[in-house]
Amino acid sequence: MGRRPCCDKLGVKKGPWTAEEDEKLVGFMMSENSGHCSWRMVPKLAGLRRCGKSCRLRWTNYLRPDLKRGLLSELEEQLVIDLHSRLGNRWSQIAAKLPGRTDNEIKNHWNTNIKKKLIKMGIDPITHQPLIKQESIKTTNSTEVEAPAEAQTSSSENTCQVENCSNSENNSSDLLASSIWEVGLQFEDASYGKWASPWDDSCDWLTDYQELGTVDFGKDSL
Repeated sequence: MGRRPCCDKLGVKKGPWTAEEDEKLVGFMMSENSGHCSWRMVPKLAGLRRCGKSCRLRWTNYLRPDLKRGLLSELEEQLVIDLHSRLGNRWSQIAAKLPGRTDNEIKNHWNTNIKKKLIKMGIDPITHQPLIKQESIKTTNSTEVEAPAEAQTSSSENTCQVENCSNSENNSSDLLASSIWEVGLQFEDASYGKWASPWDDSCDWLTDYQELGTVDFGKDSL
């Protein structure tokens, strides 16, 4: 079941209130009968073609005699800031702590004045914490998130460098071994070609020695 409507919508007047309607509502609310009835009965008893909710809002926000007019003072603004830090956007509870001020008036003043002042002072109007501190926390968190990615990238680069160095060393070793092998073969061939001829010539002096021994020295000299 839904909530019961405050009045019968048929024949109810809407739109701005007139001065005559304000006088009727003020006259009834200032009378002794106003304290013994609900807002549903006020329009009928006051002689108004308005709904009970409209009468309540008109009286609470505009017509009651204890209302304060004008902007909030510095003390009231500070009280609103303190209450908002604890209660949040519960404007009716905040208004209950400021006599003569309505919840709608406080909400409008907060959005048009107090919130801008807090931002200029470097304070977050929602959390009531310094904006610089929150930005530094966000920066720190983003840095911590980016750091592992950078470390992983650096590790991958180092791994690639090590692998490249290892491959280069292996290639260098293979080239060195191949070069030594080729030089060795060339040296062996060159040595063989260089010393083969003198070794062949050495056979001649051996023959000469044999002839010298038999001719010059004779058999007895041996």
